Amino acid sequence: MNKAVIFDVDGTLWDAVSVITESWNHTISRFPEVKSTITEEQMRGMMGKTMDEFTALFPEVESTRAKEILACCSEEEISYLQTHPGKLYPGITEMLALLHKEYDLYVVSNCQEGYIEALLQACDLGKYFVDHECFGHTGQGKAKNIRVLMQRYDIDKAIYIGDTQMDYEATLEANIPFLFVSYGMGMAENRRFEAKNPSEIPDVIRKMRYFSL
Repeated sequence: MNKAVIFDVDGTLWDAVSVITESWNHTISRFPEVKSTITEEQMRGMMGKTMDEFTALFPEVESTRAKEILACCSEEEISYLQTHPGKLYPGITEMLALLHKEYDLYVVSNCQEGYIEALLQACDLGKYFVDHECFGHTGQGKAKNIRVLMQRYDIDKAIYIGDTQMDYEATLEANIPFLFVSYGMGMAENRRFEAKNPSEIPDVIRKMRYFSL
């Protein structure tokens, strides 16, 4: 049986809010129509949403122009992250090394294309993952991208690990179990399977008994 553990990125593997905010403020400083800087609180509130929704950070800018600015911010963010990576949550590398011995690991995120690659390269995590998928590549949300990976690799059973209600709702649509990480950025109404820190994730997966059925 082909079993997979699929991870969210922001709030699950790392916290890159501060460096993303720095990058975006550097970019928007070149656009006089953007009247204010972006706070970390504002950026944190956008984490997990699809990239097209990030134009909400420029409410004073006309829609078409806001999309152009968004494209610049997204592109320059990737370059910035390669030299200024986010911070992995403590224990992430050890947890991935352990899970990698038992399951195929994947990443699904609502990020732009290149973001997952920046994480994997900057933090030397690529060796643990089979593949990844994102909104920026397919134009689809998390649920559909989970199914894309499952079909691409003939995955029989998968679980998704994330930190927000949006993550949980994606698992409902994809019809797979959800493991909530409470150390992340958000909340979810389904906390039946919960890890308070990364080191707890392998044990929680075993207690789910999903892969043993």
